[in-house]
Amino acid sequence: MAKILLSILAILLFLPNLFDTDIHSVPAYDGKERFCSQLAYINNINKLEAHTDSIAVEQNICIKSFEYCELLEGIVKDRFYHSFSKFSLKENWIAALSGKWLEEGLACKVRPDDIMQHSNAACSQQSIVMMAVLRRKNIPYRKVGFPHHYAMEVSIGNNWYFMDADMEPLITKTERMQHSWNHQNDLLKKYYDVNRFNDLDYKFGSGLTATNGPANEVPASNAKIFQSVTFVLSRILWCFPLLLLLLNPSISFISPHTLNIKRRNPPPVSLAV
Repeated sequence: MAKILLSILAILLFLPNLFDTDIHSVPAYDGKERFCSQLAYINNINKLEAHTDSIAVEQNICIKSFEYCELLEGIVKDRFYHSFSKFSLKENWIAALSGKWLEEGLACKVRPDDIMQHSNAACSQQSIVMMAVLRRKNIPYRKVGFPHHYAMEVSIGNNWYFMDADMEPLITKTERMQHSWNHQNDLLKKYYDVNRFNDLDYKFGSGLTATNGPANEVPASNAKIFQSVTFVLSRILWCFPLLLLLLNPSISFISPHTLNIKRRNPPPVSLAV
């Protein structure tokens, strides 16, 4: 019986790796934001960087300039529509199930190249993708945190400029500068489309100040560790029941019928004379 149970367990732990199934619902593009499905071929950071650089060359845009950052932001706007990209069973079934049964964020991708496999990405994920390119260009950046939203700033010259590829505010270069809004969340709300967002007080709070992360921080380091560990486990966990069978030969098939016979017919007792 033990062998059967361990064999079944090994099969159950292996099977999810065969199904490229997203167990999380993914909303369709609603047409209310910028999105170009033709950019799906840009499926890793190398291609995103190359695409941005090629347009920058055509338009004579200097790499370490505000215009380059604005160009990158616009490409990310067109590349994704809003919704968290998450692991499928085949990619990482432990993270996928953890996000379904425990905490949604456990299934949300945080590695830039993983995010680039999807047409959808949420606010933090779109910022993570931008940050990956900015790191390569040695352009300083930092996270800007709100109660229920995630954006970023880039440093050009002596100024920090606000960037939000996900919610797409209509905001000028001057209005993006830190001294224009001084991290007062309420001062940003006027740049957002109230027809799209009727929950700005929820996302930004009321009378609150935005929080900044450290400059050039690689985001979501703890999530990356969790996703790396669960990726490996999802690939090899099925091996452990089989190893237990191989390393413990005492585990054998013993049926209840055999046990009953042994109870009814105990071995003879040798009496010393």
